[in-house]
Amino acid sequence: MAHARVVSTAPTISSIAEGRGLIDDIDAQLRALLTNRRDLSSQIQSLRQVEGGPRIEHARENRIIASWADELGPRGVEIALAVLTLCRGAASQ
Repeated sequence: MAHARVVSTAPTISSIAEGRGLIDDIDAQLRALLTNRRDLSSQIQSLRQVEGGPRIEHARENRIIASWADELGPRGVEIALAVLTLCRGAASQ
């Protein structure tokens, strides 16, 4: 499966209200995407355990953190860690 890099340019806005509305829409999309990611991660963790592997694959997590850092810098690391923590599920909380 190919991994596409998403390149996006923010639209030009004409008012604060318009900008805030667009941000609210993006926030809703991010929450939906994170919910989907969490659910997929849970399924993968279960399958990995059924196959006798560990629930968490640290090498993969390190690659994910690196990709966020490459894209967003040091704050990307913080975001990646928060996403990974969210998606690890109850066993890590």
